[in-house]
Amino acid sequence: MNTFKIQLFVTLAFTTILSAILLTACSAPALSADFNENKVKLLSQDVVSLLNAQDSKGLRAIFTEQMNTAITDDVFVQIYAAIEGGGKFEVIDNITVVGSTDKSTGEEFATAVVTAKYENQTFTYTITFNKQMQLAGLYYR
Repeated sequence: MNTFKIQLFVTLAFTTILSAILLTACSAPALSADFNENKVKLLSQDVVSLLNAQDSKGLRAIFTEQMNTAITDDVFVQIYAAIEGGGKFEVIDNITVVGSTDKSTGEEFATAVVTAKYENQTFTYTITFNKQMQLAGLYYR
């Protein structure tokens, strides 16, 4: 009976330690103190609104130089067509903000993962800002 208790304790201890390691490894990177989470969320909502309004000029106004080069008018046409396929915009369900660092440059970013519900589809936008709160990345699926 004593052997069983020891085996049970060792198994539980090992499971607890393994769970703690996995949870730590899978946790989202912390947002740098240089960013304000609420400001990131608000600006992310603005980006979704600009996309819904098909306001390319408004988006370009907050793009980084690299984004302005990468997102051509033809790319905007493709993005808007995909979003239109989702139907009428209904609501933003969730926004999660995490931090990241470019390993090659050391530059820190804030990334908002935005779940937006449309009439026929739900889109997940990944919206990334640099410290100047310029739009440095935009993905959707």
